[in-house]
Amino acid sequence: MKKSKLLISLVAGLMSLTAIANTPVHRPLIEEYTGTWCGWCIRGLVGMELMRETFGDDFIGVAYHNGDAMQVTTNYPNNVTGFPSAFLERNYSIDPLYGFGNVSGGIINDMEEMAAIEVIAGIDVTAKWTSDAKTAIDVNVTSYFTSDYNNANYAIEVMLIADDLYGTGSGWNQSNYYSGYTEYAKDDYLGPWVRKPATVTGLHFNDVLVGFSGAIANSLPTTIVANEEYSTNYTFELSRLPKPALIQNKDNLHVIAVVVYKNNRKAINANRCYISDFAQVIPGDVDDNGLVNIDDAAALLDYILSRGETPANVANSDLNGDGAVTIEDAILLMDNLLGGNR
Repeated sequence: MKKSKLLISLVAGLMSLTAIANTPVHRPLIEEYTGTWCGWCIRGLVGMELMRETFGDDFIGVAYHNGDAMQVTTNYPNNVTGFPSAFLERNYSIDPLYGFGNVSGGIINDMEEMAAIEVIAGIDVTAKWTSDAKTAIDVNVTSYFTSDYNNANYAIEVMLIADDLYGTGSGWNQSNYYSGYTEYAKDDYLGPWVRKPATVTGLHFNDVLVGFSGAIANSLPTTIVANEEYSTNYTFELSRLPKPALIQNKDNLHVIAVVVYKNNRKAINANRCYISDFAQVIPGDVDDNGLVNIDDAAALLDYILSRGETPANVANSDLNGDGAVTIEDAILLMDNLLGGNR
């Protein structure tokens, strides 16, 4: 057996064992329904910021605005009967600050407990601008399941999210019913709003939904094979978004991807990513340093074995051009580095 075949066999065996033992990272999706006209929606604004600070990039949050300058849809994935509202994984109605209970900030414990629950699917997402003009975003989502499923009914959704949105006028001015409400003066999170006016101007809003795909047709097959990766692509064209003017700063955008049940859109798992600059693809330059060498092979294996948790230039890693980064790409890269000896 030639050297490259031996390496390929060893890597394939390692991948097989790792895939069986792999447990998906669970990142719960929380969706908040809010509006600047809603004085009690301060709880959502405060709760979402608290979760951002606590969970960092593992926070998967979406704010759906209603009746204000940031509204882009009222076709909600949940049955919203009042504001503020929030839904965890599109399955549990929850207060965006109190969570399931009545303790201010209790949402943090609820999110931690939800994240500790094992899920049946893992998901990774990457996004890049299609040109230096930054007029469109190509999104690639890869997912896998821990078991086989026949007659599966799953799909992928992607959402475009904007941070640091601001403006002037009534559609941006936040109503504040906690103003002067002394009962909340000692609350760690709502207390500062007791001392603010009844209408607060100049706020900057985060996690705002500005674009969405809905369930992408044929994004996942009806027959699922355990630990096999499935890839789907979607493009956001900024000029075709519901409100292109909400793209105030293209550097403040990120993408969320969700594995959902197709019949009711309830979320199974989610992930997020920032948007990479447009760059020429260099096949095999996994570590993105302009060279293709054995370091790239090691980086690619780390990326695959960690299910995307370690860094890699995904576009450069897809050597066979099938839209997914898998062991086949690692084998192809190693074979190229070894000169094709078979």
